[in-house]
This record gives sequence, structure tokens and C-alpha cells, in this order.
Amino acid sequence: MHRATVPPTGGKQPVKMTRDATPVYKALSRSTLHDEVVTLRLVLKTAIRHGWLDHLPDLSPPYRTQGKVVHRPWFSPAEYKELYQATREYTHEARADHRWEAEQLHDYVLFLGNTGLRPDEAGNLQHRDVSIEDEDGEKILHIEVRGKRGVGYCKSMPGAVQP
Repeated sequence: MHRATVPPTGGKQPVKMTRDATPVYKALSRSTLHDEVVTLRLVLKTAIRHGWLDHLPDLSPPYRTQGKVVHRPWFSPAEYKELYQATREYTHEARADHRWEAEQLHDYVLFLGNTGLRPDEAGNLQHRDVSIEDEDGEKILHIEVRGKRGVGYCKSMPGAVQP
């Protein structure tokens, strides 16, 4: 707590000064605090090995938050059209003994493109996770996704639902 609240010493300039001449310093970044907690944990583990401490104090944060939220990119309409045309063309050009696999790949790419799911999320998908719902006169998929950041919800584009 001291490191997070007390201003630094030794040459650090304040970001700004308030009206009553109190210096305001830039807050420490998340990674800086993480690095310092890791260093402290290593020092405490050394103390335990030498018998100077009986146990390691709990240094975990009270709640864990995701550091950076990144929104998934979507294909532009031109990119999406180019993608599905390329996979469709591949299904027509595939040898007879590979045609079924090419068709499965085409369907898989279209499904991922229409839902925005990652391949590992699509691999974990179960029938119970998907429901077809009517939204604004179009049928779309509502998907309960179990991914790397826990359980979330996803809505597909209308092209993911076949009549």
C-alpha cells in the first residue's frame, strides 16, 4: 500500500501541482505493482527456506481483474466475401477423396466468421449452449461461450443460421 500511495523519491518530478502546491504524481502501472509483488514474494520464500518466517503471507489481490480488454475484430464485408468465396472455391477444386473435408472446412470457417468465436471456444461448444432466437425479424444464434476468460455470451450474424 505504501508503494502505491506515497510519491516516489529521488528525482521523480510530479505530473502537476494542485492550487495549494501539493504535488500530484502519476499512479504506478499495473505491471510495476505486479513486478514488485513478485519480487516481495521471492524474498519471503527465501526467508521461509532459511527458517526466518513460519509461513508465507497471502499476497494475492482481493479480486483479479483482466488488465486489458481487447474487443475482437470483425471482418469487413469485403473481407468476409473474399473469405467465403475462397473456401467455396476450394471445395469445388478439391480432389474427390478430400471434398468432404473441404466442405467441412468451408462450413467451419463460415461458422467462426459469423459468430466471432475463437477455434478453441468453438471446440468447447455443446448443443445446449446454442439457441436460435428471432431478433429484429432475423434469426440469429445466442451462444453461451466457455472461453479463456470464463463464460460469456455471443450473438451471431444472421448468416450463421441456415433456414
